[in-house]
Amino acid sequence: GTEDGYPVVGRRDSSMTQPRCPYCGRWFEAEPGKGERQVTCLDPECQSAHKKVLDRRWHAANPERTLGRQGKIRDWAAGRNYWCERRHTHAAYVERNREQTRERMRKRRQERRQARGILANPMGYLRDLRADVCKTRTGGPRRPTSEVATVDDVCKTRSGDGVLVRMVDYLLARELFAKHEDLAAAGVAAG
Repeated sequence: GTEDGYPVVGRRDSSMTQPRCPYCGRWFEAEPGKGERQVTCLDPECQSAHKKVLDRRWHAANPERTLGRQGKIRDWAAGRNYWCERRHTHAAYVERNREQTRERMRKRRQERRQARGILANPMGYLRDLRADVCKTRTGGPRRPTSEVATVDDVCKTRSGDGVLVRMVDYLLARELFAKHEDLAAAGVAAG
């Protein structure tokens, strides 16, 4: 765990003569000039990790300074045409960014298609969800057969995740009543 941004193992105990590095866990001898103020060992990785902790703490305490600096950097880059030049000289960066954007947009389009499908056929979605809940106990992706509860465990006896099944049944019933359809025709009967 952490305490005030530092890993807890880095705290000094009055009974200990040597401090322990909170990042690598090794005991270390403090430099003479730093004494009690030295928190980490001399390993560059530990010192870098500690600087990141201190930077995060400072930025969290001084958000106005961070925002002001971002504006200055943006103005500086715009005046020098920095980003256009960088894109021209770093083709790998540009291609990586394009690939990440393509992937992000592909996922966004897929989520929108799924949302449109749910809106177009909410009953079908709820029936599929109920079937998944009965098969996997959670409604999430199907698990290997050895971990799956039987339909009797979840659906018939209402043990295990019966609450999820009842919730999906309730949503199905609400949708049916909203469309004035017959409950028996949809097969929502318990059991």
